[in-house]
Amino acid sequence: VVEDGYEFFADRQLVTIFSAPNYCGEFNNAGAMMLVDTNLLCSFQILKPGKGKTGSSSNSSKSG
Repeated sequence: VVEDGYEFFADRQLVTIFSAPNYCGEFNNAGAMMLVDTNLLCSFQILKPGKGKTGSSSNSSKSG
């Protein structure tokens, strides 16, 4: 489980994307989607865990 939805490794040459917020209803982790524009600039849309077992998630964007 990646707590913030994504995590860089290897001097930012590798990124792990975790797309399941509130994984298995047991972790309070965020999920993420990586967006890549036409100039290959990467940004992340963070999927925050919702409240309760079946709560919806909220979104926010962050550049990487």
